[in-house]
Amino acid sequence: MNPRKIFIISIFAILSHSINASNNNDSTYFAIEVKYQYGVLVPHHPEIVYFVKDYVQGFEINFIRRRYKTDFWESDYKRLETGIGFWCSSLGRDEIYGHAMSLFPFVNLHLVSIGKLDFKTRVALGLGFATKPFERYKNPFNSIFSSHFNAYIGLGFMMYYPVFNNFALQGGLSINHISNGASSKPNHGMNTVAISFGARYNLTEPKQFALKKHDDKNFKKNELLTTISAGRNQPSHYFYNKYWSGSVTAIHSRYLKKNMSLGIGLDLINIGGAPYVFNSSDEIDENAQFEFKDFFYLGSTLNFENHFGKTAIYLAPGVYLHYKTTPRQPLYARLGIRQIIYGNFWGHFGIKANFFVAEFIEFGVGYRLKY
Repeated sequence: MNPRKIFIISIFAILSHSINASNNNDSTYFAIEVKYQYGVLVPHHPEIVYFVKDYVQGFEINFIRRRYKTDFWESDYKRLETGIGFWCSSLGRDEIYGHAMSLFPFVNLHLVSIGKLDFKTRVALGLGFATKPFERYKNPFNSIFSSHFNAYIGLGFMMYYPVFNNFALQGGLSINHISNGASSKPNHGMNTVAISFGARYNLTEPKQFALKKHDDKNFKKNELLTTISAGRNQPSHYFYNKYWSGSVTAIHSRYLKKNMSLGIGLDLINIGGAPYVFNSSDEIDENAQFEFKDFFYLGSTLNFENHFGKTAIYLAPGVYLHYKTTPRQPLYARLGIRQIIYGNFWGHFGIKANFFVAEFIEFGVGYRLKY
């Protein structure tokens, strides 16, 4: 699996079709993009500093959609794009860390245009896969991953310059993160920072459409959101037991715009194996007996949410108000995606972290009541 070869083959495939751009009278257009990435694995732990011996190389292939008409939700963001992407990268030491890859949905937000040069930023959340996870006897030095399947978060800053017809060159900066959210240990997680360059080909010719301002007179600006979530975590690689974790949350939000809300709420959180999670291994008595309240936390959270049609991305920092088992930090956070299931019922997927340390990946459902 050589990222450079895959990148070069893909570029030639795009160039071979770039002369025959098709006309499209609809507001929707599609594009394909290929990137080559070259960068570093961020050494955020001493073990990673010791074992990493090389730069990381990767490639990314994206299928992009953009729509303009007033009745499409994308028109609220003017030049927003959505799509599905695939990413693969080396991790600085193939025999220990192998390769990481991910399949993910994403949104590209337009920042500014300077002449022909377009600047965009990207947010992506998806499913990650590690080819060589930790194994006690076969691969004991890998402290980054301990499972094949992981959560993936990608951020990017891109610039595009059109060369001819529907063909443009691309350059930028990519940040990629993969972690299993402490569902199994060890799990330091992986972060790569890489420069990227590539090409983009519009499969259909983009056409600009005049956008009319939406009539928001009857738009309900207040909302009550209730959610219930659950996930599994392994508190320490010294203790092999896995525990159920979860939360019940109630949030009251106010819409700042039709697609953006800010709210405040209360969290009742169960962190399975909390005494093992927050205490060092030499302080833990395996025979200790814990009470129900040793695992529960009451917290207050802010909820910032951006809506993209039937999908929403949320970021929810919080602070612990009451607990018996002292957490690593008094702050925690959530990041994830919500998706409409039916009517006012939503499903969600996200990562619960104590400050910057992942505690568990959570899945759940919620109900929105607007008024």
